[in-house]
Amino acid sequence: MPYMALKKCVMIACVTFETVMVVQPAVDYAVNEIHLYHYVREGETTGVYKAFYDEVQMQLKEKLPGIRIVEHAADPVYSFQPMLRGILATVAAAQKDNKDAEILINASSGPSEFTAAAVVASMMVRGAIAFTVGTETYTISNDNVRKLCYDAEGRPVGLSTAVYAPHALPSFEVAMPQENLVRSLRMFAEMRANKRPVTAVSVIAELKKAGLWDYQPNEAEKKTDKKQKEVMYYQRHYIDAWVRNGWVGKPARGAKYDLTDDGKNVTETFYQDH
Repeated sequence: MPYMALKKCVMIACVTFETVMVVQPAVDYAVNEIHLYHYVREGETTGVYKAFYDEVQMQLKEKLPGIRIVEHAADPVYSFQPMLRGILATVAAAQKDNKDAEILINASSGPSEFTAAAVVASMMVRGAIAFTVGTETYTISNDNVRKLCYDAEGRPVGLSTAVYAPHALPSFEVAMPQENLVRSLRMFAEMRANKRPVTAVSVIAELKKAGLWDYQPNEAEKKTDKKQKEVMYYQRHYIDAWVRNGWVGKPARGAKYDLTDDGKNVTETFYQDH
């Protein structure tokens, strides 16, 4: 069960053919404000999409009295670029209104273009977190799947019988984290997991053994002894860098540094080759 928000929590989601996939995460996270993307064609006042949107609104108001619901219906939710633009604008506005707000983006509730925009936006903006929602039970039974997703000849087709031509997504460069910082962080995490000392001197020694120590001493500098220089470099170029990236933190004053969830994700994702 996700934590209950103790500060303002803003969620961004898309409504097409889902209700519980939008409503339940909002309830779990105790959302104060939700931005719902859905598409209303000009002049359209009824229809299936509208019915789902109205149902989501009703459930949110019932389960989260006082929630602020903001509708975004100008752009097609199946188009990546306007969705990315819209999500980024919504995140920026939310952070401007309340810099400490928790901003969550539901990457499961909508078409693939919205999902892609949600994930890219969360990588571009610090403080915006994308999440997914898995389906526990389905409305369609196995027997009905055959009726809905197979053709008249009994061959599996799916929900689409024809598609438009492929449309390439715009390219945005999202930089990979610095390799040396990730590998050194993984080594630090292994030392913590094995209950080994993680004093600066101990970690520096292991970094040297692993070929991850990138300090180049200035032989002309004579004011500080070599060991102290290395400790200062370790603090500035390793610990401080991990902290800036949100990869390590201290649960309490005086405690040792430990990996955050982001730090664990980074070490489990990048540069896994040995």
